[in-house]
Amino acid sequence: MEETTEAANEAADAAADAAAVAADAAAEAVQASEQTGVTATDAAAEEAEAAAEAALDAAGRAADAAANANSQDAPAAVEDSADAAASAAAEAASATGEAADAASVAAGIEAALTPEGFDAGKVEELIESASISDAQKATLKRLVESASSNPDLLRAALDQVKSVMK
Repeated sequence: MEETTEAANEAADAAADAAAVAADAAAEAVQASEQTGVTATDAAAEEAEAAAEAALDAAGRAADAAANANSQDAPAAVEDSADAAASAAAEAASATGEAADAASVAAGIEAALTPEGFDAGKVEELIESASISDAQKATLKRLVESASSNPDLLRAALDQVKSVMK
């Protein structure tokens, strides 16, 4: 029974750690979103925040289950609490992965819209996925393509992409 209680406590600790990582990833995604102002990074930041909230909720459930395991005497109740804590820790870890993925997407978008991190394929994908007219998409793609060999023109073209996609 003591091993089960210890397992519940470890699961609660793991869930809390995962929630902290998810919160950090969400903060990075929000920062990237604020720096670019592009709708796609806003969506990634929202996904990261939602995943961080899910991780925090799971960490809370894991802590509750661990506390319940510590206060139970019946072996079955302790084991159930440990299982609940482990399940919540797994949910927190999954949510952390989602938050990290969303933060990575936001950072990738931010980098692609700078001359230093310019990736023609990523910028084209970003333009294609935007909620703008086909004419605007075609214009932006031509603008970026024609400016891609000149860093000064490229910066202006990428700034134009950012402003249209806000």
